[in-house]
Formats: sequence, structure tokens, C-alpha cells
Amino acid sequence: MQASTFADDFSLLLAVLLVLPLTMALCLRLPAVFALGFVAILCLFSSSTWGQLQEENTLYARGTGLFHYSLLNLLLWAATTTMVLRYLNQARPSLTASPFPTFIAAFSFMMLGHLFLGLMAGQEALVIFGYNGILNVFNMACFSLLLLMALQSPADRRRLLLLMLLLAGLRAVFGLARYVFWGGDSANPYRNFESLDIKLVYFDIADNYIAALAAFCIAWLLLMPGVRMSLFRRIALLGLLALEVATVALSFRRSSLIGLGLMFLVLMWRLPMQRRLLYGGFGLFSMVTAAATLMRQRLQFNTGSTGFLSSLLYDVGPDRATEVSRFYELEAAAHSLSGHWLFGLGSWGSFYGNEEILDYHFGKFDFVHSGFGHLILKSGIAGLSLFLALLAAFMIHYLKSRSRWRGNDALMADAGLAGLLFWLPTLLIGTPIIEFRSMLLLGLTLALPYMTQSVSRSPLYVRSARHAIA
Repeated sequence: MQASTFADDFSLLLAVLLVLPLTMALCLRLPAVFALGFVAILCLFSSSTWGQLQEENTLYARGTGLFHYSLLNLLLWAATTTMVLRYLNQARPSLTASPFPTFIAAFSFMMLGHLFLGLMAGQEALVIFGYNGILNVFNMACFSLLLLMALQSPADRRRLLLLMLLLAGLRAVFGLARYVFWGGDSANPYRNFESLDIKLVYFDIADNYIAALAAFCIAWLLLMPGVRMSLFRRIALLGLLALEVATVALSFRRSSLIGLGLMFLVLMWRLPMQRRLLYGGFGLFSMVTAAATLMRQRLQFNTGSTGFLSSLLYDVGPDRATEVSRFYELEAAAHSLSGHWLFGLGSWGSFYGNEEILDYHFGKFDFVHSGFGHLILKSGIAGLSLFLALLAAFMIHYLKSRSRWRGNDALMADAGLAGLLFWLPTLLIGTPIIEFRSMLLLGLTLALPYMTQSVSRSPLYVRSARHAIA
């Protein structure tokens, strides 16, 4: 067993020594290829193992045993560093003005403060910069900056849109086929832990996001005026839209269903007034169908109430169907923060609570089920304010610039806003901060509206803006 482990570690070390230089060379010569390849990995491979009877290592965990950080994380850092050096060496560098460099600098300063205080408190550096801290917020910003530096031409951004739609379609077909014929996703805590007779398409919130983002882009293409395509393409896109919505609905995640509804509110807002009635009727029918499916297949096990809202909030409020409120975890974390609200407990910090009630933590209380709450726990009001400032800069940029975007640029900007709204329920009640894949996809979302400005005055942009992706 030890010989086998040593051979695996040696093979992984050798792979890293070969892959890292190749990554840097690829970023120097073909940056768009590397960026699109990274996006393809995020779209194709799930990261969640919660809910499996037998936990398995995913692609995103490869390398953590030897290097403490995953191989993909090391590639991200190497690629971002290479792209920054490449950008600085350009004779006339051009890059969209974005808040990511400033955010990375400010967040890095805060993390150095955590390192200094953590070492003084006797913590190990690798624990301070661990994945259950705030490291993935840094990774998110690095990925956003990497995409902006690598995908600067209209052709690159068009390839990004086509790649996401293609891979989302493949994931939807695979997930639905597995749901129908092979029992659905093996990561199914409702069936495996709670003994509920429920199948899922995808439990991973990131897979739900990819399907929802594709559904939004397809609906945008079908409904936005000025997008011309053949009848055959419209029928094909309608079929793909149905698959993507079914993928989200049959995953039975409340946060995903709410996020999907928020995304399509963005589309309704952007549509001309005369098209809102047509879209509103179709969208309302789709959401009611999805909500009814969620209530019938999952929420029926949690409450005897016939009301949809009371079923949706079965674990919240005085009339909940569970003994303990879903927010008990956050209440326990808030008590542990007493006297540390400004700067938190440190990225290595843990809260204390009733271990019997919080048995799903398996004795480790270094994260909470709220992205915003997790930031407060680890970095206090200061860290949360820094993160919210980034989101506010995103919103201000979108609202100020949306009126002058056309074609693919308008689609990408609207998809970015819709994607952020999708992530809001998860940031409120989920665990995205400790998930490498989820935070990188959030970074992709935040980068989308900034992929337009750097070439907005070039003749090539003017020509390409006349045509949508179809």
C-alpha cells in the first residue's frame, strides 16, 4: 500500500513538473485556448461529493494530498501570474478597466494580515490559507482577471458563448439520461442519508448554474429583437431550452429554482414592452411547472402543508416541519463571533455549537451554510464589506454601460447580471466560499460584463456587434 501511494505521489509530482511549464508556455502563446480549456473543465466535471455513500476524489481534489492545493489551483495561479507578466510586457497594453486588480491587492493584504496573526496564534500557514478559509475568494478574482486578459477579441468571446452552450447541452443530455435510466446522480443526500425516494439530475449547485446560464442565453436569443435565425435553429434552441430548465427543475434544489426565477426576471426587464407579455406567459408557465415538480417530488416529504410557500420554507420559521431551524448554525456562529465582529475569527477560525444538532458537520465547524456568513465568520465585517464592494462595482458598471452594448456584448452583460442573481440564494444559504468550482464559476459570472469595453471603439467591434451569437 505504501509503495503504491509513493508511486502515485511521484507520478503526480512528475505531472506537475511537466504541466506547469507547458501551462505557462500556452498562456504566452495561446492564452485564449488555455482560458477556454479551463472553462470547459469547469463545465464538464462535477465537484460535489456530499451525499454519496462512498466518497470519491474528484478532479478538483487531485494534488491536495501532496501539495495541499489542487493541481487545477496551481495551474490557475501559474496561468494568472504568466498572463500578468505578459500583459505588463506589452508595448501598448489594452485591458478593460475592472475592479479585479484592486480587489486582489486589497484581499491579498487582508490575507497577509491573517497569516501574520495566525502564525502568532500558533497556526500553520497551510491551515491559514486552507480551502475552508477565504482562499477561494482570491481564486475567484484571479480567474476573473485571467479571463479578461485571455479573451480580449470579439471572436474569443463568441467562442466562449458557443463553448458554454455546447457543454451545457451535453451535460443536460447526460444528466437527464442518467436520471431516467440509471437512477440519477449518485451524490444524493435525500436518498442516501434521509431515505427519501427521490432521484436527482445534479446535486452540485455548479451544475445547476451551468444549466440555468445556458437556459438564460438561449431564451435571450429566442426572444430578444434583432436576433435572426432559421426556423430549424429556433426549434433546436427551444428543445435545448426545455432540457436545461428540466435539468434545474429535476435537481430539486430550492436555491437553484429561486435563482432561475431571478435570472428570467432580468430577461423580462431587458425585453421590449411588447414582448414581455409573450415571455411572461411562457416564463410563468415554466416556473409554475418547475415549482409544482419540486413540491411534489421533494417537499412532500418535509411537510404536510398543501401551500407551496410553507412547503418551500419547511425548515424556517415558527411553523417549520423540522425540530431545529435551518438558521441554528448561523445563530451558533454569531454567538462564537462575540467581540470579533469587525475582523472575524481568522481564516482558520471555527465556531462552536450543539454537535448533535450539527451532526452533518462531522465534528468540523470551520464553515457555515451561508457564503456571506462564512465571510463574516472568517474575516468579519471588513472582509464582507470588501466582497460586497466588488459586487457593487459590478452592478454600477453594468447599469452605467448596458445602454451602449449590442449583440453578443449585450448578451454577455445580461448573462453576467442574471448569473449573479442566480448565485445570491446560494451566497445566502449555501457553501460556495469553500467550493473551488463554484467560486470560479462566480468569477466567470463577474467577468462577463467586463469583456466588452476594451474593444468597444474598434471597427471590428462595430461590425461584430450587429450580429448575435446565432
